[in-house]
Amino acid sequence: MFKNKTFEGENVPKLTKWLFCSSGMFRDLCYQFVSMFLLMYAQYCGIGGGDGEDYIAMYTTITIIIIILRVWDGFNDPIMGFIVEKVNLKRGKYRPWIFLGALLSSIVTILMFTLQVHGWTYVGLFAVFYFLWDFTYTMNDIAFWSVLPSLSQKEKVRANLTTLLSIFVSIGSFTAGGLVPILSSSFGYTISYRWFAIIASVLYFLSQLILVIFMKERKRSEDVETSSEKMKFKDIFSVLAKNDQVRSSIVGILLYYTGASILVTLGLNYFYFNYGYSAAGTYQLIFTVVYALATLLGQVLYPVLVNKFKIHRMKIFTIASIVTFTGYGLLFLYIFLNPVTFFPLLCVLGFIVFFAQTLISMVLYIMIQDSIEYNEYHFKERRESAVFSLRAFTAKLGSSLQQVVLYVSLLAGSLYAISNQISQAEMDAIAQFGDNAVSVGQYVGEIANQITGFENVDFWQRLVYQIGFTIVPGLLMLACFVWIKCTYKITEENHEIMVLEIEKRQRDGTK
Repeated sequence: MFKNKTFEGENVPKLTKWLFCSSGMFRDLCYQFVSMFLLMYAQYCGIGGGDGEDYIAMYTTITIIIIILRVWDGFNDPIMGFIVEKVNLKRGKYRPWIFLGALLSSIVTILMFTLQVHGWTYVGLFAVFYFLWDFTYTMNDIAFWSVLPSLSQKEKVRANLTTLLSIFVSIGSFTAGGLVPILSSSFGYTISYRWFAIIASVLYFLSQLILVIFMKERKRSEDVETSSEKMKFKDIFSVLAKNDQVRSSIVGILLYYTGASILVTLGLNYFYFNYGYSAAGTYQLIFTVVYALATLLGQVLYPVLVNKFKIHRMKIFTIASIVTFTGYGLLFLYIFLNPVTFFPLLCVLGFIVFFAQTLISMVLYIMIQDSIEYNEYHFKERRESAVFSLRAFTAKLGSSLQQVVLYVSLLAGSLYAISNQISQAEMDAIAQFGDNAVSVGQYVGEIANQITGFENVDFWQRLVYQIGFTIVPGLLMLACFVWIKCTYKITEENHEIMVLEIEKRQRDGTK
């Protein structure tokens, strides 16, 4: 289907650059849909209504399943990283895994949102399909992200690639985050999620298929290939054990990712509880646009700050961190205001936090890429796939921690009764109107509007949820700042020294 095409040097071919970065949009569209909305689908549709205690038991079981499978990721990601690192197929080092992972995970994604079962049967199938989705998506994820540091070792080229990829990834994420709530509040969860899953999965697979057909991988030196072939599974963990800069950046990314994503994860329910079921989609769409603008601005400005104004990334990281956890503190105080009247203030605070968080994420992703050269400089091994399997693990572990925060926030605030009633209304609507999306949406909306919104949800319940929504991520961002400041030591200057030495070794044919 595709030939093994390679290029040499530090200049990435334009077609490869644009195909690789743009395909990230559809990857993240599909990934964010599953990551953000699968639990919402289970909460408001999949489990189904019924007895309140039984509903909580099923939701609790699903939460435990997610946590257990994220622990499994502690083995799954490194295993896949080991396979990608060690195996060099005729079709390329990364492209076969990108293709196979995209094909299989697309199929599983469609099945997760189209098989119409409820109750404990749904819980059982949830465990099976979530396991399969996680395993198959990891094939694509490890290989895809391993391509990024392999394309170039130059700091400027790498920063531009990271920025461009981040922009496309953000577009995919924002599209899912903005459209899905609007569709679900208008047409119900069952119908809107089903069709979004199909469309997103097809776009994801086609984008990866085009990528593997036309992209070129950077030719690896014989020393790097030999090192990969000799690699043992324990070497993945030895990278983490002996490379203190990989360890520093991995922990920093875990703290950052967990904190930054909590606002998004809890935000889905937040708009229901504060603005009402029917209006929530509109408010969330506006907030998502704010999120998108702030994130895109941060991604565009980062290379300008670094390359043009020569601002050191640690200075950017410090200022952005201070702004972020201060912003979370101000967001907490928003609970004492009328959410409708002061919605513009929420958008302003959200913009500030999202912009600062974006700068932090850009710095952290460059840091982990630089730790690969640090590994090659000190230990004569690059280990891109091994390092990025650890990055993928932190993202998934962070996702499981988000679910814990969501679960505790809903349980402590006694908010499950609301989702249970909406879930029952969804089932009744489907039973009465079938696939008539408009009628289903109207039926569910009439019932849900009577039990959601700040007029119908007690203040203490919203206050508990607000703590999970703002205070918890603020503390995690503070912890990320302190950790990186105390442990990460690679500067732009000594990274350039390492790259020059690595290039000299390659020219001289020495290790």
